[in-house]
Amino acid sequence: MKARSLFRRIICVALGAALAGSVVTGCKKGDDMFPSIVTESSESSASEVTDETGSTVSDSDIQHIRVALPYSDQTIQYLASMLYCKNNGIWDSAENGLTVDTGYLASVASNYVITNTGCGSTGAELESIKNWKDNGEMPDLFLARDSEAVWKAGYARDLNGYLSDSKYLSSQQIYMGAMTNNSDNGVFYAVPHYCAAQIVIGNSEFIPRSTGKLQTKNTTKDMMEYLYAISDEYPSIAPFAYAYEMIPYLVSAFNNDKPTSYMAYKEYSRDREGTKEIINEAASYVKDMYSDSLAFDDIDGIDPIIKRNAALWIDSSANINIWSDYYPDSLYILHLPCYEATNIGVPYITTYSLCVSKDAGDSAFAAEFAAFISFDPDAQLLIYRLEGMRGLMPVIRNDAVWDLIGEDELFGHMASDIRQTMDNAVFCPESGDSKMYYNTNEYTAEFVKQDDDFDPEKCYG
Repeated sequence: MKARSLFRRIICVALGAALAGSVVTGCKKGDDMFPSIVTESSESSASEVTDETGSTVSDSDIQHIRVALPYSDQTIQYLASMLYCKNNGIWDSAENGLTVDTGYLASVASNYVITNTGCGSTGAELESIKNWKDNGEMPDLFLARDSEAVWKAGYARDLNGYLSDSKYLSSQQIYMGAMTNNSDNGVFYAVPHYCAAQIVIGNSEFIPRSTGKLQTKNTTKDMMEYLYAISDEYPSIAPFAYAYEMIPYLVSAFNNDKPTSYMAYKEYSRDREGTKEIINEAASYVKDMYSDSLAFDDIDGIDPIIKRNAALWIDSSANINIWSDYYPDSLYILHLPCYEATNIGVPYITTYSLCVSKDAGDSAFAAEFAAFISFDPDAQLLIYRLEGMRGLMPVIRNDAVWDLIGEDELFGHMASDIRQTMDNAVFCPESGDSKMYYNTNEYTAEFVKQDDDFDPEKCYG
């Protein structure tokens, strides 16, 4: 399992780097002229600037933070200008993040200076953050792959004092489950920036002719019948690769389709025997795939997904762009199966969140910028307009933002489905920095090969 994870991670990193390069260097139609962002080296030479109101801004007025975000310098500059305009009463209320002229945003001379060191679309892992700290390069604000791990490691600041009066926080506009998922006993340590869902990914080269493609929303029975059809027509491929990775997300399907925590961890503390029964049912479903030759973890010692010999596998929607690049014109996506056809679905959601470093020089401004780019609809629209965001979803309920995501030809329909079920979402880890995620994947990889019942002590560690 460790070798397989490392191999897939290497290919994902390589493909992700290639995609990131295309995002940073590419220009959007109508946005041909991108000015240079003010850097630390050039900041000292600019003694004063003039804002849109005609007043001068001196060096002493400049608010400067360093960030690690997965966006181009141009996009970050536009976001800073948008925040400045809104804070200083010069934002045209007739505009929004889709219509505002980026040339105008580039022309705004504000006292907000934000420099970016960059990071991947799913945020920085704990090892990278530790290296920043050790090398004296810690950003003031950074996107974290696992904000809980960052908090427990002591790198993130308590944000309660900065967010308590924030105008961007609204229980009517924010999916509060995403917000509370970044808290510890009432202490909020991160701002959820966007999220992704666990989905089933398919290679259309192996859609069985006898059935056609499985419906996007399907049941556990539908899924099993589909795998049998794949196996009959394509006996040399893996119908479902690494099927054991589904187990932590199938428990809701075998719990009367109720939202159930990741690997039923929370439920186990309340009802041990009942929870073990639910997990064993989900595991039995996946074990049957292996025993009936419907699931393989390798073919001739090679990862079938990387070899392009897998029909289905499970992954985060955050990786759709990576797999779409690796499987050009042959990718399709499915929901995790439900037990009943009438079920509306339980999405398993991972948030990628913004942490303010304990070393931040201007924590208040860093927290304000984090809340603004995460919760302000215009800021979100601008991000989704300018950046490659396929597979990533907002943590706000704004119709315009969700409608824009819904236009994507590959992910749009699923995003619209998930939007309808976000209030049922189960928020769960999807990072090796999470002990729960790591232990669960290690345990389930071996569990499917054995006849034993679920052992929570081995799984939960």
